[in-house]
Amino acid sequence: MRVRVILSANLHELANAINITVQVPDESTVKDLIIRLGELNPEIPKILLRGNELNENYVVIVNGRDIYWLKGLLTNLSDGDEVLIAPKAFIS
Repeated sequence: MRVRVILSANLHELANAINITVQVPDESTVKDLIIRLGELNPEIPKILLRGNELNENYVVIVNGRDIYWLKGLLTNLSDGDEVLIAPKAFIS
């Protein structure tokens, strides 16, 4: 299945792209997608993953919904999903 990924800030620099379409197996999760992004640059999963958790400085939005309110990294993906991965904005 194909998933559209939008990478923000340092992530799009590492991938050399802002918008990409990634082919992932059926029944893939957000974690599977992040690992697949490692094929573009092995630093991407190193930055985003902290063991079985998402790095607390990043947010992943699937079809407009934060995965925090879904199943986290175990959120299932479907063909045609749109995934935004970006650093969190901190207000000081």
